[in-house]
Amino acid sequence: MQLRDISSFVIHAVGSVSKAIGAGAFACLVIAQAHAATPTISDDDLYADDGRMLNYQPVPMARPDVAVSYGGVEVEIERPVMRPSVEDAFGTSTATLAEMVQKETMSLVTREASFQLKSGETLSKILSRAGFSNRTSANVITQMSKRVNVRRLQIGMTFTVAYHDDVPVGVHFKAKDEFDHYIVYDEAQNWFAFRTVRPVERYLVYASGEISGTIYDAVGEQNVPYAALDEFVRVLGFSVDFQREVRSGDQFELLYEKRLDKLTGESLGAGTLHYAGLRLSGDVLSFYRYEQKDGGVSWYDRDGNSAVRSLMRTPIKGARMSSKYGMRRHPITGYNAMHRGVDFAAPKGTPIVASGAGVVQKAGWLGNYGRYILIRHTGRYSTAYAHMTRIATGITPGTRVRQGQVIGYVGSTGRSTGPHLHYEVLVNNKQVNPLTVKLPSGEALPAEELDTFKKIVQDVEFEIVSRGQSYFAASLSE
Repeated sequence: MQLRDISSFVIHAVGSVSKAIGAGAFACLVIAQAHAATPTISDDDLYADDGRMLNYQPVPMARPDVAVSYGGVEVEIERPVMRPSVEDAFGTSTATLAEMVQKETMSLVTREASFQLKSGETLSKILSRAGFSNRTSANVITQMSKRVNVRRLQIGMTFTVAYHDDVPVGVHFKAKDEFDHYIVYDEAQNWFAFRTVRPVERYLVYASGEISGTIYDAVGEQNVPYAALDEFVRVLGFSVDFQREVRSGDQFELLYEKRLDKLTGESLGAGTLHYAGLRLSGDVLSFYRYEQKDGGVSWYDRDGNSAVRSLMRTPIKGARMSSKYGMRRHPITGYNAMHRGVDFAAPKGTPIVASGAGVVQKAGWLGNYGRYILIRHTGRYSTAYAHMTRIATGITPGTRVRQGQVIGYVGSTGRSTGPHLHYEVLVNNKQVNPLTVKLPSGEALPAEELDTFKKIVQDVEFEIVSRGQSYFAASLSE
């Protein structure tokens, strides 16, 4: 926009003023103000002493701050504070109750005694055994109720009581491995309760070995805690039938976290399992734990493919396969016929789980099948379960079930010679061999998280190799 356009715009906008002083005079006024706002340059600035014109370039003026231009006020913004650690939030436990009482109240403890909660005993009774008066016991229970559900305390739980000249001044108990609960007496506050965190040392343990019997025996010989073993079997159970596919000479390896109480030196059992590997007749399966951005935990192979399969190979634990898929002599009719499923012999009442997530299509009596369930899964797959003694509560047509959910119990209903599960996998409504059918896997790791996952794989490899171990899953990257 030209300067004359600006003057015309201003004159048009304030017509009353232009009528009073004249359009020309008002325009000159606007132009004069515009020139006045612009820095002036003298001849001395443009020419040198010998008369040559200088190559003068005016320095541009700095753009004013936006906040100042609009009348804003400058303020200081504090950066977000990082979330404190659990230890900082709750404090750290002490080795003895006496130390905590002295730390919190400056009271001296002359002795300590321990009491175990007996079967049928109330909290009030155990405090009475410890020498608490009814009034003091009521105060302590009130404070404890603010931290834990006193109606759900476990039988055998240990309560430590601190005394000063035979007068109770503190109580300590553990509800979980990580936390200690204290109720202490202070003359200023009366009884008050708080909890602290036990200092725990965490370290990684690598275990490996050769299988000669069952996977449970082989891993157990390496003193692997049950929690880590159970997770190991669960993760690999989507790809392997441990009772039928594992052979003598196969190998296993796993990396898990172990926790140690730094105050007592006691083991707190296994923590997180980070890696699970299995070598079956030369074929290697290896899966790594990964915490996703949404907080969920999943397992993937080194390429980011999910360990989860859409269907489990066997929907029952600890069962013996009594009849395979294929032609056989029927145990009742005596004729040769096609057996379109797999039979698992197990004691009556053994839980049967859904081999995959899906919707129940049928649940009830079906002729020779006895009590029968048919579940439709995603895509082309369905599974059937027959001869059950009973169907689990709530399992009806239209019910949506999750993978691993108990749907019924082993029986011998229908045409059956003994308690067992008849299990079928159907592809496009046609029965196929449940033990050999190729099953689709779960969703792969999102591409945007793959780099982070690869770093986790490298960390696991470093932890194992740094111990001088032969990490057989590393052969997959060669």
